[in-house]
Amino acid sequence: MDIDIDIDDEEEEEEEEIDDESGEGDDMGDLGDDDDEEEGDDADDDDEDIVIDEIVEQFTRTFHNGDYDREFDDALSFDRGAISPDIRPTQESYNKPDDWRERNRSGLTNLKRQLQSCIDSLAPDLSGSFDLRLGSNSRWGQQQLLRDNEEPIVWHEPILDEYWGELEAEIHQQRQQEIVTDITCIQITNVEIKKERLAALVAIFRSGRATNSSTHVNFNNANICGEGIIYLSKLVDVSSQLHTFYLRYNRIDNMESARCLSRSLKTHTRIDQLWLTHCDLGSNPEILSVILQSDIKHIDIENNNIDSLGAVQIAEYLESNPPIRRIDLGHNHLNDNDAIFLSRALKRNTNLTAINMHSNNFTSIGVKALLTCVFDSSSLNAISESNHTLTTIEIVHCRYVNMFIYRLLQLDRTQKIVLALLDNDSLIQYLAHVPVGLISEVLAFPHGRVADLCPHKCFSIVYSTMRWWNMPMLYSYHCCVKSDTKRKRTD
Repeated sequence: MDIDIDIDDEEEEEEEEIDDESGEGDDMGDLGDDDDEEEGDDADDDDEDIVIDEIVEQFTRTFHNGDYDREFDDALSFDRGAISPDIRPTQESYNKPDDWRERNRSGLTNLKRQLQSCIDSLAPDLSGSFDLRLGSNSRWGQQQLLRDNEEPIVWHEPILDEYWGELEAEIHQQRQQEIVTDITCIQITNVEIKKERLAALVAIFRSGRATNSSTHVNFNNANICGEGIIYLSKLVDVSSQLHTFYLRYNRIDNMESARCLSRSLKTHTRIDQLWLTHCDLGSNPEILSVILQSDIKHIDIENNNIDSLGAVQIAEYLESNPPIRRIDLGHNHLNDNDAIFLSRALKRNTNLTAINMHSNNFTSIGVKALLTCVFDSSSLNAISESNHTLTTIEIVHCRYVNMFIYRLLQLDRTQKIVLALLDNDSLIQYLAHVPVGLISEVLAFPHGRVADLCPHKCFSIVYSTMRWWNMPMLYSYHCCVKSDTKRKRTD
């Protein structure tokens, strides 16, 4: 089977939507033909779905035997080739170049203008609300900036303290006029923010001179680390409306700051998304473990150089069944052994609904290990005890493979067991050691919710089993049953 890499699906869908809209002005006389064509298309779609479902059934029953290794490996090879070079936000990467003042000139001018705009928005005749939106360059992504040979950050200079001081004075003056300033947005991108500035911002909120109605607080590539992370934790505490917190391209480089941030996130009543991409959490698995304990419903830790040591921490965390609903682990350094540990942990997790692990160092062995957590076909009990709450597992950027994974995740416990019993070899494998007295119960099990989906297949199970089974033994069992337990005949 050929690999179909799904790269331009979104663009194709957009073009289809435009084509649909452009056809609204057709003549009424053509509607009949269009309806016929639509009915024909629907029929074709139904036939295609049936074929796909049959292929998916075959795949789901046999992937653990290695029949699809080539497709897995081809898709994973494409993913590994698309991995971008690591950019580690370590102390060395934030050292100022010798000519930093010269390179800082253009960005500094723009930053002054942005701060002045914030000050002007607090004029007496205005509302007293403003967006604290400061940024340099049109793209915040550091990888793109480095490819373009642009300065990735505007370094702090003493001249900026004058603007920050004037902004604080305007906020204080508003408060004297009994006007509480509302900072409706906090977004800092490619601008170095000193810890003293974060401390002053927290003080403004705590003093009641300003409120923060931001739902998203965003610090991307702001050279924040150490004590600066602690002040960011305090900023979280005074941001009651916050539900998404971005901290990309910064460094959580000591345990004290990690604990402060984790505690603030865990006790916040609204935050449900935490984005920590490119924070180099993989360099200290203990810090990674502390951050995970914040129990945010959706946590993104892609591009963090996480290897096997970090995978152990993640597996232990997921196995404890925390309230987290989605975790993103893409573009790290996880391997097949890590996939096995994570799969075991996921089998015991009933809260997680989505996990993203694309662009790691998995082979087909790792992919199959991960899929085993949702469909362990070693026995009927193993299938029943698999994870049935995961609805999304992203491993590769390949439509062909993702189609199988998606269809597999749509099955509930009963449907997975029925799927396993739809094959004659599987019947022998699964039922050979089942006590004969339970065979009727096993055969009756799938005839509830699934019968309406594939009734002919359910009857096929009964037929195949009864033809293969030792009928005299089954008859002997029936004769040994007490007469009062048998169904009474009615005249």
